[in-house]
Amino acid sequence: MPIFEFRCSKCGKEFERLVFSSDDQCVECPTCGCTETNKMLSVFSCTGLEAAAESSCGKSHSGGFS
Repeated sequence: MPIFEFRCSKCGKEFERLVFSSDDQCVECPTCGCTETNKMLSVFSCTGLEAAAESSCGKSHSGGFS
């Protein structure tokens, strides 16, 4: 159940909505009630990915092979 960003074709309002797979076809604008909405391309960010990978990959030298 991901959160998607939408833009209303009628009033231009941008909003987010938690969408179930069955509800994806008809998302109503919270401002004007129009059901002609377009799913927007979302931009996301990942931070700390390298640090998380290092800690989970076992960079520790205790108990490992040399």
